[in-house]
Amino acid sequence: MTAIVWANLVLAIPFLVAFIAVPLRMTFRTSRAGPDHADAHAYLQARTAAVAAAFGPRGGTPAGDRAREAARQAAAA
Repeated sequence: MTAIVWANLVLAIPFLVAFIAVPLRMTFRTSRAGPDHADAHAYLQARTAAVAAAFGPRGGTPAGDRAREAARQAAAA
């Protein structure tokens, strides 16, 4: 083999080691603990309360509420 082939092989080894070693190191450095969802329930309850406060207990939108109220008034008149 020529010198260029040998140089190519020698230079390829560090790149191959880096391509293999860096992801392995990242994989084994991370913790094995699962995600902490302790705050998720509080967040969902707060979001549900905020939506209920903004749109009323029925849900829907303010525009829909106004349309229902206008239809109710038109039917009563």
